Amino acid sequence: MARRIRSSPTVDRRSATRRAWSPSSITLLVATGLAASGVALGAAGPAVASAGVLYVDANSLTCSASGGGSAGTPYCTITSAAKVAQPGQTVLVSAGTYPEQVTPARSGSPGLPIAFIAAAGEPVVVTGAATGYGFKLSSRSWITITGFTIVGTPSHGISATSGAHLTVSGNDVSGAGEEASGYTKRGIYLSGITDSVVSDNVTHDNSEAGIYLDASSARITVSGNRSFRNARGYTRAAPGIDVRGVDNIVTRNVTYDNEDTGLQFYNGAARNVVSGNVTYGNGDHGIDDLGAVDQVITGNTVYDNVAAGINLEGGSTGGQVFNNISVDNGVGSPRTKSDIRVDPTSTTGATVDWNVVSVPASYVLYIWGKTNYTSLASFRAATGQEAHGIQADPLWADASAGDFHLLDGSPAIDSAWSSAPGALDTDVEGAARFDDPAVVDTGAGTRSYDDRGAYERQ
Repeated sequence: MARRIRSSPTVDRRSATRRAWSPSSITLLVATGLAASGVALGAAGPAVASAGVLYVDANSLTCSASGGGSAGTPYCTITSAAKVAQPGQTVLVSAGTYPEQVTPARSGSPGLPIAFIAAAGEPVVVTGAATGYGFKLSSRSWITITGFTIVGTPSHGISATSGAHLTVSGNDVSGAGEEASGYTKRGIYLSGITDSVVSDNVTHDNSEAGIYLDASSARITVSGNRSFRNARGYTRAAPGIDVRGVDNIVTRNVTYDNEDTGLQFYNGAARNVVSGNVTYGNGDHGIDDLGAVDQVITGNTVYDNVAAGINLEGGSTGGQVFNNISVDNGVGSPRTKSDIRVDPTSTTGATVDWNVVSVPASYVLYIWGKTNYTSLASFRAATGQEAHGIQADPLWADASAGDFHLLDGSPAIDSAWSSAPGALDTDVEGAARFDDPAVVDTGAGTRSYDDRGAYERQ
């Protein structure tokens, strides 16, 4: 199926090009509770616990392969600095294009990461070696990669295998691999990585998933990323974000116009929290669980995906689906239909409630087991699910332009269950929960005024 291309959405408030990340603007998220942590930054650059900033500037007339990396005699390549960088040091890279694969020679240590930081200003572009990656980490831990534009790499843009405590933040990764069988590659690829953060990256136009976590990856926070137009080209398969591991937090991401699913959780995935995301216009599902058990899917906004919006199939038992807005998904689909689907192998232990759903008249609203339902009332009566569900137009600002902010009068306002598993205290844009004084609170939990979906009406 041809991909539907939209202009950059207003929902994310970010350009499709790389942000100008300055050392004073980077905020990282940790996997436990999404609290601020990580790199402390100041006007003079990263504040690290040991002496040392190694400077890299390919355009400097005084750069050297062995000059020590001082401001006056910087390294010409990132690779030169990566060979000598020690725990607690920062490799600060000036603007330019670096046709190299960056492979750190060693790990950082607890509290003393080795940080690769792109300086503010014009993009710092890494294109990879002739057959390689942009950044390649193997058996490395306590490494930070922030602010780079990584484009057109023959292999994965950023690849990390067998490590922990990594931070990949604020990068723009595109054009990895080729749209040809045997040559497809991911934007950001993690295998055997634990206790790490992938945040605020833009991954687009790669030939496979924008962000990928394999089955041996665990306890990773994937937050605030935007992933779009990823495609194999020759077959419908590339998702925005692809998670195969366990106990990860996938939150506040925006995925759209991907060839396949927006947020994908496949065999081996378990106990992942999927909350506060926006996913729309994708070539398959919005959120797809296949053989993924005990998933928590809470407070997401899911719209106009080709197949079922939120999908649990292939033994995805124990799924908990709360506070989502899932609208106009699977309408006229050649494959699975409905806003929310739980197939016959996935109904055991599944709970669906507090969602807002809507499709055009006579189309499938829910699938439970083998039965299709075209109304909330019939679904509720037959299954006992969705006791607090709402079938109504969510009243978005401009869904066709990707603006899913709630308008006055939306049934999603002040009606969510704030104590649902995975419920967030702030919305996809970081806005705090707000009690609209003009709306009677019909929600429940610690607060009775949270809004359903990814956005809080302010």
